[in-house]
Amino acid sequence: MPSLKTLLQLGRVPNVFTAVSNVMAGYLLTHEDLADWPAALLLVASSALLYTAGMVLNDVFDVAQDTEQRPRRPIPSGRISLAAARVLGWSLLIGGTVSGIVIGVLRGTAMPMLIAVSLAITIVLYDGPLKRTMLAPVVMGLCRYFNVLLGMSLVSFELYAWFHPMYNAVAAGVGIYVVGLTWFARTEAEEESGRSGLTGGMLVMLAGIALLGYAPRLADDSLPAYAMPLKQITQAWLWPAMWVLFGFFTIRRTVPAIVSPTPTLVQFAVKQSIFALVIFDAAIVTAVHGPMPFGIAIVALLFPMQILGSYVYST
Repeated sequence: MPSLKTLLQLGRVPNVFTAVSNVMAGYLLTHEDLADWPAALLLVASSALLYTAGMVLNDVFDVAQDTEQRPRRPIPSGRISLAAARVLGWSLLIGGTVSGIVIGVLRGTAMPMLIAVSLAITIVLYDGPLKRTMLAPVVMGLCRYFNVLLGMSLVSFELYAWFHPMYNAVAAGVGIYVVGLTWFARTEAEEESGRSGLTGGMLVMLAGIALLGYAPRLADDSLPAYAMPLKQITQAWLWPAMWVLFGFFTIRRTVPAIVSPTPTLVQFAVKQSIFALVIFDAAIVTAVHGPMPFGIAIVALLFPMQILGSYVYST
């Protein structure tokens, strides 16, 4: 039987909290409160299971490369068999998809089902046939895009959430940021990453941050009353200043890796950039609901991330 640490490493469990924060940001952006908390909990469960499945299946598909480049990972080191990891990964993927189907059936809407299935398919495409292609970063960004939309999937159809540019801008901003992050991380295990790829990844991450900062400008009177703070903050200087600051910290954590592209610096920048997703989600939620209680609750996800991240690797 594999140890708990082995399972945590295989699933990159510290990172699963970023998937949770994404789906909660999507939910709270399109809901006034957590009155329907069972539905929100099922969406979180679906997101967490699908994310963890993607991490496990990533190692299943990459076992040959990991044996050569990352022999200490759970499968190449023999701490868990390939067959057991395969069963675990597919079981998690099915569990996450079924959770999305269940919430759709219970709430009488097809959207959670469609998005959960789309997310599962995209995860398999990324881990499998597209991992070694130029499309890989885009497909990974699409996974995050669907994950945010999963949180929005129970919004009332009267709000036209799937067509409203602001909602899609938020989901797309997260997705674009992750496209850049994936591009940045593609050669993290090599002796020296290419500076052009790292620079390109950083610039795409900054584009995602810029879109997240711009998204509230797309708010209009068709949104419900509780979302009106999004329209109001575009008239203040604090919101754009905050996202400029987020961009500065992104540059600050990635430039050292570009200047000296060693695995240690690149992996550190990747880890910190993954953690930053939680801060972005908390900022978005705070813009709608204020810092208490939801914004603070999302920021609090950083604590288990940091604790688990000091115990197991997250890249």
